[in-house]
Amino acid sequence: MSDILRRRVSRRRALSSAAKAAVGAGVAAVIGWGAAGYFATQAARTVTKTVTVERTVTVGTTVKETVKPPMGGEPPKPDRLIVRTWGEPFDKALMDAVGKSFQDKYGIKIEFDYTEDNEIQPKLIQLVSAGKQPPIDVNWTTSVNAMREALWGLAIDLTPEDVPNLDGMKPVAKPEPIEGYAGWPFVNIYAYTTSLAYRTDQVDEPPKSWRELWDPKYEKSLGLYDDGFGFITVLAKLAGLKLPDDLTDPAKMEPVWDLLRDLKPTIGGLGEDPDHFNWLLTGQFKFVATLTANAFAAKSEGAPVAWTVPEEGVDMQTDALYVLRNLPPEREYWAKKLVNEALTPEAQTRLAEFLGLPTLHKEADYPDWMDEDPASPTKPEDFEKMIIIPIRVRVEHENYWFEKFVEIVSE
Repeated sequence: MSDILRRRVSRRRALSSAAKAAVGAGVAAVIGWGAAGYFATQAARTVTKTVTVERTVTVGTTVKETVKPPMGGEPPKPDRLIVRTWGEPFDKALMDAVGKSFQDKYGIKIEFDYTEDNEIQPKLIQLVSAGKQPPIDVNWTTSVNAMREALWGLAIDLTPEDVPNLDGMKPVAKPEPIEGYAGWPFVNIYAYTTSLAYRTDQVDEPPKSWRELWDPKYEKSLGLYDDGFGFITVLAKLAGLKLPDDLTDPAKMEPVWDLLRDLKPTIGGLGEDPDHFNWLLTGQFKFVATLTANAFAAKSEGAPVAWTVPEEGVDMQTDALYVLRNLPPEREYWAKKLVNEALTPEAQTRLAEFLGLPTLHKEADYPDWMDEDPASPTKPEDFEKMIIIPIRVRVEHENYWFEKFVEIVSE
């Protein structure tokens, strides 16, 4: 199995489990309390950057005093920073693209924490709400999880003053405003899409519109995710919903579910990334609506596979970085430096190369194949073909979408 598939298997499991995990009753009250509640109980904290120096007063006598650093001074450096991430190749990509240059520049080691989102979220909520230091400094997670965790008050503000490379990011990198945050609670660092993959030995011309899949000639020809991931927003676009507003109203979602019921004869299989990869590899289905990386992986294995962006567009989502709340001031300072390092054009270029995903800095360079790939948005006009739903809308409503999808396909 290729590295691309392995990372997608791990990544989808993390995304799905975190989105659907039931948090224990002991933490539920804190979640309901949310960011607004957290901020309301916290005194405004002004961080004064200080350094500790040793000054010899008399022979054999040394005292320590805390002073403000000189102009351009920096607080003490921790020996390491801890970043929560997924396993290989995400950890390797972050180290190669960001960690090595950060370590060389500042002499601070980068270590990784591989705890799954659904496991670490309750721990972070308990520690941060109690005013205690969390076990990680930076979280690399899906933007849906980052939004959820920001709403819980787990993230600090990021501003161009402290993270100057924020100014170089594309508009889609900035999340929508959240009550209690003046700046960026997190930053989206690259995009990924759910495109329509197909077997070129079974399909002469790819569909120009998703609507073509309702043709009876395609009976049992389509593979989807088992919860509708990446496809429900396509259905909403086809149903003529006003996006994103109508996605928040169950009554207005009925045309979406009617379309899904009509599509059931076309659906041949429901599964996760390993299934999608195998379907494309073996040609079990002509079409699979899947994360584009799965199609790329099957093609890399020699399967006659391609993918397309139908005229209605494809679902696009992002992953994000943020700095945890309640870090000691010096750790917070250097954690921001690490995020800033991840946002340089050079780091964003390397991440695009290592992950095969379009990063979001305006000046990042991309591999030639990515510039030509319709499912990899690198230029402003590419984003016009993407179905981009505000992250908070996903956080607040996608569990309902997933449950309804499962209910209908199981009828």
